[in-house]
Amino acid sequence: MSDKIKSIANEGARMKKRRQVSQEDVEVLAALLVAFPQISRVTFDPVERGLSLAFLCQGPVSELKREQLRSLYLQSIDVYLSLAEQKSSKVCCYWETIDEFHSFHVERDVASLSTSELSLTVSLVAGEVPVISDLNEPIAPEAEFSWSSRLFLQEILERVRELKCPRKLVALREGERVIVFHK
Repeated sequence: MSDKIKSIANEGARMKKRRQVSQEDVEVLAALLVAFPQISRVTFDPVERGLSLAFLCQGPVSELKREQLRSLYLQSIDVYLSLAEQKSSKVCCYWETIDEFHSFHVERDVASLSTSELSLTVSLVAGEVPVISDLNEPIAPEAEFSWSSRLFLQEILERVRELKCPRKLVALREGERVIVFHK
């Protein structure tokens, strides 16, 4: 009987360990927010193997401007993927309105996402609407990344593809800090 209890306890410990999120998983998502200050929140979905990026916009954004950005993003990514001869299992974008804030969300599968596409997305959004930080200051679109920064971003993206966490991870900015939690 005691062997059966030990076996159940060991199985419970193994299950608990599989559900835990590692420090490395947390660091990867935090690094994405550090690399791209225009992004206010990143969510990793382990089931769909996808990333969701949220851009918090300054002031009210007209319905026309929201539709223009949505259309421009989808067209731009379609052209980018065809030029790169890649196929994506998920390309989605939508707007969310909370009180007077508008947030533009982009959802992509991590398997086909590249650093160039990520940079294109960030530049496109920040170039079309005023993106803000938690300090309520507009952030200008970034200039081209240096060679070392591109390598760093490529490494981050590779680590995102390799994430094995069993739970949904959310990284967001709070002032000058980045907070990562799991659902």
